[in-house]
Amino acid sequence: MLEFLKNKKKIIIFDIGANKIAGISYKLENGNPIIISMDYKKSKGIRRNNFLDTIELSSVIKEVYKKISKGKKDKKEIIFSNITDSRILTNKHFSEISAGKLGVSKKEIRKVYRKCIFESQKKNKKLIHSFPLKFTIDESYSTSEPIGKKCKKLGMTCLNLMVDDKIHNKLAESFVKNKIIIKNFFDSGVASAYACLTESEKKEGSICIDIGGSTTKTTAFLNGRIVYHRIISIAGNDVTNDISQGLQIPEESAELIKIIHGTINPTFNEKIDIDIESNKGKIINKNLLYGIIRPRYDEIFEIIRDNIFDDIYARVGIKSIILTGGGSKIFGIANLCSSIFNRKVRIGQIEDSRSFFFNKPEFSTLLGLIKLSKNPESFNHLTENKHSKFSTVFDKLDNWIEESYA
Repeated sequence: MLEFLKNKKKIIIFDIGANKIAGISYKLENGNPIIISMDYKKSKGIRRNNFLDTIELSSVIKEVYKKISKGKKDKKEIIFSNITDSRILTNKHFSEISAGKLGVSKKEIRKVYRKCIFESQKKNKKLIHSFPLKFTIDESYSTSEPIGKKCKKLGMTCLNLMVDDKIHNKLAESFVKNKIIIKNFFDSGVASAYACLTESEKKEGSICIDIGGSTTKTTAFLNGRIVYHRIISIAGNDVTNDISQGLQIPEESAELIKIIHGTINPTFNEKIDIDIESNKGKIINKNLLYGIIRPRYDEIFEIIRDNIFDDIYARVGIKSIILTGGGSKIFGIANLCSSIFNRKVRIGQIEDSRSFFFNKPEFSTLLGLIKLSKNPESFNHLTENKHSKFSTVFDKLDNWIEESYA
């Protein structure tokens, strides 16, 4: 168990979205997170094409932090945040080492993983996740259990997720302005997937599609491992903009109409009354709203389907789809997704009606961040930048090795 968890230190999580910033503080008791405080506020700090208004963003971060920390900064608190980069670079990297004569041990696994991390670095990119996919024995066969196997060469293939340096640094700057230092940034889509996919879904093959405000994140699991990750810049705000332009109403009214009356199913000529201003109204046919919304969701799912199913391995292996994010709350979305992917579909959400997060898939990233923050080393890229010098923190690797090959 990590030292900071032994001491029951307070952990703070930030979910930075396109339209809101959510924060939560908690402590672990008997391995379970006990929520201390939570807050979320509207924000427009993140704009299309990854533009970050650091002044506005840091201002809202300050408000949320003040609320969840109850106005007192704890020197022992540990803080994590998500990060979203629509230009995220996802690639697989293979590294190989000479193995010992006595068989593969944890020492060799550490060595090949370290080498993979070193060789994966790219200019102007920040490595935020490196997921081990498989080990290769003497270039002849692959395995997920290399311990004890005798070989001359041990290889490892990792799936790496890298964000743009500028995006990472700007987001970090928004926290630093408030004297908040982030221990780790986790990818938003990865967090949502870890929050909502069951262990059986990860093994049998599943996709988590997180539809947020400005981006839609797709993360696929197969045999218990992440095998695919991509972000596209089409999401809920595009639907709102379509409604605003199609009905010639303000975006605020369009967002409200989307939430209350939005549907992807035909509605048999039902009429709805739109309140545009306090003294104005507009009556429309709900089928008109359907006709505006449906094409955008068709586009989102068809892009994802075409991208991920270009890989025949994924096309055959994926059995189910889990939808998360605020955009997944629109009526009829599960049926549409099922018809496009020809897979079983469910909405990823907390089923306990007593929970604040019940029926709130828009908080999937926040819940996933809590899971990831309980064991950050398992998802850490193992590097830090200090005083403009690159240093590697190898001791962080030990926890992942111990958990995977105890």
